[in-house]
Amino acid sequence: MYTYKEREEIYDKLLNQLINLGIEGAVQIGSGVNGYTDDFSDIDMMVAVNQPVTENKEKIKELLLDLGAIYIHEGMFREDIYLLIPFFENGLEMDISIMPTELLSVQSPLWKVVYDSDGSVLKKMNELNEQFLNKQQPYRTTPNIDFQFIYRYRKAIIDLKRNNLIGALAHIDIMKEYILEIQLLNEKQKLHQFKQYQLLDPSFQEVFLELYQTDINIDGVEELLEKTMQLFKDTINKNKSIKYDENVYSIIENL
Repeated sequence: MYTYKEREEIYDKLLNQLINLGIEGAVQIGSGVNGYTDDFSDIDMMVAVNQPVTENKEKIKELLLDLGAIYIHEGMFREDIYLLIPFFENGLEMDISIMPTELLSVQSPLWKVVYDSDGSVLKKMNELNEQFLNKQQPYRTTPNIDFQFIYRYRKAIIDLKRNNLIGALAHIDIMKEYILEIQLLNEKQKLHQFKQYQLLDPSFQEVFLELYQTDINIDGVEELLEKTMQLFKDTINKNKSIKYDENVYSIIENL
């Protein structure tokens, strides 16, 4: 496993070589902005480049291989926004998104411009940050989360009637994700790539973790489903921003 010093050294090498490539700017994002959560935190960065983006992406990929990456996963969010996730022999992971300056984004308050060739990157990020902070709900949330939860409950009930335990458990797993999302809103945590669930209210953690304890049979999963429903009700009733029609429960009656 890599050390804190090794992570800092490769970060400095990465940034210096990106600058030598002629990038427009670089924005560090995530926990690294505040010194990283712990020794296991990876390096997250947005890199602003000139057109053509694909050509610059390939140059950055070669740079990462020269730095010692043993495997690089490539992705594409949309036209002209690319993702490179390199992995290194010492266990280090990076998440590097590559795009033109005009397509930069602010998804959370955790960002820091670490290089700016002409001031345009900082200007763009400040504009985006102001928009982010002025939103009533700055994070993307699941639309109609109450309906989505109850609909999954309905599907799980039907799967149990079909003796489809895997199907029912798959729906319950998604229902748990909805509960977590509501709890994050309740605790005013950032929704974007939230990972530190150990920081959530301990009493919530205790009840939530009980949802992973069940007998894998019809009776056990039925009991789990009811526990999941109860935690959903307890959690959403503490939320002041989610307005929902309690008539939605009518879709699970008479099943």
